[in-house]
Amino acid sequence: MRFGGHETFPVRETWLSKGLDLIASDRKAFEDPLVADLLGVGSNMAKSIRHWLRLTGLAEPGDGGGLAPTGLGRLILKRDPAMLRAGTWWALHVNVCSQAEESLAWHWIFSRYSGDQRFDRVQCIDALTRYLTVEGQRMPSARTLGGDVACLLATYARPVPPPQEDPEEAIDSPFRQLGLMVHYRETDTYRIDRGQKSVPAEILCYSMAVTFLEERAAGGWIDIQMREAVARPGGPGRVLALSPDAFAVVLAEAERCLGPDAVRSEMVGGDRTIRLKAAKPLDWLGSHYARVG
Repeated sequence: MRFGGHETFPVRETWLSKGLDLIASDRKAFEDPLVADLLGVGSNMAKSIRHWLRLTGLAEPGDGGGLAPTGLGRLILKRDPAMLRAGTWWALHVNVCSQAEESLAWHWIFSRYSGDQRFDRVQCIDALTRYLTVEGQRMPSARTLGGDVACLLATYARPVPPPQEDPEEAIDSPFRQLGLMVHYRETDTYRIDRGQKSVPAEILCYSMAVTFLEERAAGGWIDIQMREAVARPGGPGRVLALSPDAFAVVLAEAERCLGPDAVRSEMVGGDRTIRLKAAKPLDWLGSHYARVG
C-alpha cells in the first residue's frame, strides 16, 4: 500500500506525453540529473512525472534499469502520441483507480467512499482515515494523507463556476475532462458525479476486462452479473462513477456501437448478465482508436 510519490502535483497537460516520448528514446532518461531541464519542468515536477508514468501503466522498469514504455505506452505512442483523445485518459483513469495497493486514495474515493452528497477536504480526509483504521491498514502521516487527498481532488474536480484564467497559463489536469467530480468554489465543497457521462464503448469493455478477464474468462467470453459490474469495488461501475441507471445507459450504447459479437446483456436465471468478449484491455483500447480514427 503506497501513498504520495506525486510530489503533490496532479498530472498536467503534456506531462505524460513528454515523459513517455523521453523514455521511448532513452530508458535511463530519468536517471539523468538534468532530466527536469529535458522536460522543461522543475525537479520535483520531474519526479512527479516519473511517478505518474508508472501509476497510469504507461511505463515499467526496463531491462538493465531505467523506465521503458509498457504495451499500453507503446500503443499510445503509436495511436495518440499527444494524448489528445478522451479515451486515452479514461483508460489511464481506470488503471489508476482499479488498483488498491499502488494508489489507495484514488481507489478508495471511487470504489469505497459511499458519500454521494457534497463534502469538503477535511471530511474527505476524516473518511479516508476511518477507512484505513477499520481495515487495519498502515496509517501514513497526517501530512502525507492530506497531500494525497489534496492531489486527488485537484486531479479530478472541475471548478464551478470556472475561474477566469489565461488559457496559456492553464495547468488543469486532463483527468478533469472526464466529468467525474465537481468543485463548488463558493462553498469549497466537492461532489462525485455518478450520473450519465460520455464513456466510450470500448472503455467500458476495457474496464470490465481489467476487473474480470483473468478470473473468469471461459470459452472466449466473460460472464458478469450486472449488479456486480455496477457495485464491485475497483469494477467498472465504481471506477467510472456510474450509478446503476447511468451504467445501464452506457452499456446499452456499447451494445449498440460494438454489436453482440463484442458485448451483450441478457436475462439469466432472473439476473441480467453481461457477456463480454474475452479480449485483453489493450485490445479494447486499440479497437477504440481504430473506430474513432
